[in-house]
Amino acid sequence: MYNEIGSEFWIDKNSISEISNEIPSWLSRFGNVALTTSGRGALSLLLNQVKPRVKKVLLPSFLCDSVILPFEKAGYELTYYDVDKYFRPIDIEFIKSSNTGIFLHMGYFGFFTNEALFDIISILKSKSIIVVEDVTHTLFSYHNKPIDNDFVMGSIRKWFGTPSGGFLASYKKINCKLFDDASDFINLRETSLQRKFEYMNSRDTSMKSNYLSGFKMAEVIIDEDTKPYKIDQTSEMIIKGLDNKQLQNFRRRNYKFLVYQLSGINGIEVIFSNLENDITPMFFPIYIKRNRDELRQALIEKEIYCPVHWPIPKQLNGRLNSATKDVYDSILSIPCDQRYQIEDMCSITNEIFNFVKE
Repeated sequence: MYNEIGSEFWIDKNSISEISNEIPSWLSRFGNVALTTSGRGALSLLLNQVKPRVKKVLLPSFLCDSVILPFEKAGYELTYYDVDKYFRPIDIEFIKSSNTGIFLHMGYFGFFTNEALFDIISILKSKSIIVVEDVTHTLFSYHNKPIDNDFVMGSIRKWFGTPSGGFLASYKKINCKLFDDASDFINLRETSLQRKFEYMNSRDTSMKSNYLSGFKMAEVIIDEDTKPYKIDQTSEMIIKGLDNKQLQNFRRRNYKFLVYQLSGINGIEVIFSNLENDITPMFFPIYIKRNRDELRQALIEKEIYCPVHWPIPKQLNGRLNSATKDVYDSILSIPCDQRYQIEDMCSITNEIFNFVKE
């Protein structure tokens, strides 16, 4: 059991070996695949090869600014549709009648919260709207109904340790003209992932600031440059050699334990208490009705790092309705990924219980 829970993944370069040259089935199910360094790079690749009828995009109002940036840099007019506290689109009629060129939708935390949109995709496409699904959060979940998207994209590196990793997929032909990344992004990520591996084994605290600064510098680089670069060789080998069944089983087991432990706790709302067989969770999201930031800080002091998905993007300041703003202000994501055993989940819940008692 590792003492630290959450935050960035790590890799042991000595354990990486190329097993297959083929795109794995959990990716190839989306069609032809182009592997990129990041999800935003995949979006930029998409924007380089489509010509929407109007240069306008309709996005969900709950999202990461990394999804907004490629559209913003490409000069698109940004419009948004609201979601409720369970991340379901609120106004289907508004979406159906929208005058947009590109429509982007997504499920959240592994769940198909965008399911209500599947039936209107054909209506949007009949109006020559390009439909894109961001499957970053639902990459390892399986829906029993075919979804007629024009394109699918996502960030892979959010699920396990890779220096880089995003993708664009379509059953149409993809123009895969990708550049080699000449920036320091991949080197910084790869070095920092290896240093975190060494830190997790040695617990030498003098190493921590080093790899954290490396991760931070890498994110600054990728924020400033959203061009479509091809994935690095190390990341490609990790992706093609992934044991996705183990990833899915561990996450589901940890999630179910957290549901059992945290349901009904005063001041905490479990957002998704029912984990169906075809769902693989990305995190265990909860709402903290008050004192979210205090709880998060208390967990950090115990080396449990729970991210907030997401800070309000600057592009949405003043545009949010009260319900969506409440989501941004009260959500907390608990790690439940394949790095951890039930003992680690116990550590998390024990600290939360202690905080609630106090």
